[in-house]
Amino acid sequence: MTTTYTILVADDTEENLKLITEYLEQDAKESQDTNRLSFNYQILLAPNGEIAFKIAQKTEIDLLITDWEMPKMNGLELISAFQSNRKLRKVPIIMVTGMYIESQNLKLALEKGAIDFISKPIAQMELVARVRSAIKLQESFKIIEEQKNKELSAKILHVQRQNEILVEIDNQFGELLKKIRKEQLQKEEKENSLYIDFSSYLSELQNIKKTLKKNIDTEHDWENFQLRMQQNHPEFVQKLAVYQDLKPHELRFLTYLYIRMSDKEIARILNINYQSVRAYKSRVKKKLDIEEGISLNDWIVSL
Repeated sequence: MTTTYTILVADDTEENLKLITEYLEQDAKESQDTNRLSFNYQILLAPNGEIAFKIAQKTEIDLLITDWEMPKMNGLELISAFQSNRKLRKVPIIMVTGMYIESQNLKLALEKGAIDFISKPIAQMELVARVRSAIKLQESFKIIEEQKNKELSAKILHVQRQNEILVEIDNQFGELLKKIRKEQLQKEEKENSLYIDFSSYLSELQNIKKTLKKNIDTEHDWENFQLRMQQNHPEFVQKLAVYQDLKPHELRFLTYLYIRMSDKEIARILNINYQSVRAYKSRVKKKLDIEEGISLNDWIVSL
């Protein structure tokens, strides 16, 4: 199976751009010819960091390879720009460095957000190995995150279904209690001599109803869900807390979007019509002042 990955390469030297492109294209061809795990690359080129950043804002990319020294915006500045952008902060970055770069500078690049570096002159084997490693690592992170989100979604849907069943039973008990009280009154009026005391039965049923009420605790369920989110996605919880104007039900809505729950699932949990979810999204998006052209789903995932 061949997967195409979009790689953005930023370097002010045309020779380096051609070399990196050649190495990656050759790797893609060889992997297909030898039936290895096949990688295919769409390679985008930029002569400086400023242009690279503009390309990345308009195009979905899977990896950035950037030179250290470039005009207008150097490698460190480009990394900082990526880290400051909601859409781009999760893109893995490999820094290409000259031989003169000292270890403290490399440490700075890694602290800024680069995940790896390649020294010049660029060797094909090293380039391919580091590119493949970065892509595989990113894919692993995505799989782990998707699995965590699926578990969270399954958990909250299970709790929701449990509550729905408990509410239905609670309603049935309520109707049964009404019926028994009505029958008791009728017997008191018509058959005083044959009066049956239902009080003990009523007391038992009321105790069962109280037990049901205790178990139908959506707020407690939400608190447990928030704890799970804090464990699995602490950065998201922290960043979402900044938006203090959001109401509790809006925070819940955004949290469900973040873990990739579908509109139908969200509608069921919030007890709203499926079509109403879109209107809900529009209102929340307006409240957050999100730019036109950016969907609420993409915005919240970028947190």
